[in-house]
Amino acid sequence: MGFMIGEIMLRIAICDDDKELCIQLKSMLDEISENIGEIFEISVFCTGEELCDSLMSGNRFNLIFLDIELCEINGVEVGRKIREELNDEITQIVYISAKESYAMELFDIRPLNFLVKPIKSEKIESVLKTARKVLGSSNQYYEYKVGNVNFNVLISDILYFESNGRKVKIVLKNDDATEYYGKLSEVEEKIKNSDFFFIHKSYLINYNHVIEYTYEYVKMSNNEILGISQNNRKAVREKLLQKKQRMRHVR
Repeated sequence: MGFMIGEIMLRIAICDDDKELCIQLKSMLDEISENIGEIFEISVFCTGEELCDSLMSGNRFNLIFLDIELCEINGVEVGRKIREELNDEITQIVYISAKESYAMELFDIRPLNFLVKPIKSEKIESVLKTARKVLGSSNQYYEYKVGNVNFNVLISDILYFESNGRKVKIVLKNDDATEYYGKLSEVEEKIKNSDFFFIHKSYLINYNHVIEYTYEYVKMSNNEILGISQNNRKAVREKLLQKKQRMRHVR
């Protein structure tokens, strides 16, 4: 259950130092969720610092309703942190303001929308529809959980998933890697992406990061060499050849 993008529930943050507005906006979202029979995961922050602390600790949201006129760290600075420091283009930002004169300042942050107070429920509904469309089409990402914190990574940045005991290791470009408790079979079910396939019971690889392959191994874009298990060799070879031919047709 949930307002889903692919297989992911819509996680929403509201950040405004006006507590009344937070209550009003949350109540609008609750009402919309009841009307469509789906659940949103909503977090409320009363300062830009609180939201930044949550983001810096690894928490991610699909959609943030962000007040511009926050004290201390204002909404524009929070937006810059999301885009520049966290290098996050996935999170959709909707600015809220009592004024209408911020267009140029916001240009670099690429917000999804700009709402002028007082906020109307129809506007929120329209924003949710747009967010769903944008997140579903252009930001394909993989969501996983460590403890109580949700993380998102762009699928295109993942080289491969590796089964490591009871954990799944995600190896990313730029030599980053992360681990969480899970199984590769669950990963395969979640991404349902033809660009990923098993070369071994312990490796689920992203074809787009394969730079060289033989019957026995694949070489990934980080120069790592991963062995193909004997049982998988024929299937992997066919898969790689198919993908290669498809790529030629696309070009």
